[in-house]
Amino acid sequence: MEREGWDALKPHEMVELALYPAVPRQDLTDIARLLVDRFGSVGGVFGASREQLLAVPGMTSALAEWIGLTGELMRAYYDLHAERDIRLSCYSEVRAFLAPRATDVEGAALWAVYADFDFNLITFTELRGGAWWDAGNVRRVLADAIGNGARYVYLVRWLDGPAREMDGQDCARLEAIAATLRAADLDLVDCLIAGEGEFYSMNIHGKMQAIRAGSGCMELHERYSN
Repeated sequence: MEREGWDALKPHEMVELALYPAVPRQDLTDIARLLVDRFGSVGGVFGASREQLLAVPGMTSALAEWIGLTGELMRAYYDLHAERDIRLSCYSEVRAFLAPRATDVEGAALWAVYADFDFNLITFTELRGGAWWDAGNVRRVLADAIGNGARYVYLVRWLDGPAREMDGQDCARLEAIAATLRAADLDLVDCLIAGEGEFYSMNIHGKMQAIRAGSGCMELHERYSN
């Protein structure tokens, strides 16, 4: 069977094609072959350190930087698509997504997590400021959600201390955020407080009843709680 696309290329030809934008109109066959021979595979080439690359005969500083940048982009692309397999349709799935990331969070932080119409994770972003309801954060959530084609939003607050319940005033502010999101056809599914390996879900603990009612889709929240 005739091969097409990347499958039709040999490893050194893949490397040569990726290097061409860095030094157009130059024959890169020899350096591409040398790189594959040295590092064993295409992945090995683009996973090599700058120091390892510069040890290859004929390698320039500019070309090493290009290979490093291309490798970073490849890994970012892979990570993004790997995370699309994560579903956030219920609390247990959201918790499973957040728990292993707790060790990567330094100090207090605010996150907004976005899912599509099928509850597949799209992306998550770190917000600035001290509260979800800061004007800049609300604008950021709207822009990120709309720009990424999201349908559902989950807010996470990471604390240095233990997870704790939010007070009534904070709950009222979240209702205002939910109303703003609904105007853009977005549903705020949950607000979670994370701390010391524990999670406090406002949805699960019945602190989002007004938000649930305003969403017009009680089934969504009932399914999330189960």
